Amino acid sequence: MLRRVEEPVEIKEAIKNLSRLLSTKGKDLSKGVLVFNKLPQYLWSSWGNDLKNLGITWQEFLKIISKNSNLIVEWAVNDEISWDELIKRFEELIISQRGVKSKKEFITLDKFMSD
Repeated sequence: MLRRVEEPVEIKEAIKNLSRLLSTKGKDLSKGVLVFNKLPQYLWSSWGNDLKNLGITWQEFLKIISKNSNLIVEWAVNDEISWDELIKRFEELIISQRGVKSKKEFITLDKFMSD
C-alpha cells in the first residue's frame, strides 16, 4: 500500500472552481481537472520514490491518472467518492497497470512496500 497522503483541500477547491468555469463554456470536465497537473504532482511528491522503485515513471503515472480523470471529477467536482476511495482506486489502477517484479517473481504491492 502506498503511503497515506492528506486530502489536498486547496487543490480540490481549485478543480471544483475550474470545473464550474468549464461547464459554463460547455467544455469536457475530465480534461480540465488535470490543468497544471496539481493533483498528480501532489501525489507524486509523496509516492514518487516508491513508484520509481516499482518501475513506474512520472510519465506512466501521469498517463494512469489522465486515463482515469473521471475519478477526480467524482471526488472533487461531484463529491461522489471520498478522498480515501479515490486513493484506493488509484492504487488499484497502478497495481493493475504494473506487475511488480522482484527476484523474477511477481509480488503484491503490499508485500513489496513492507520489505
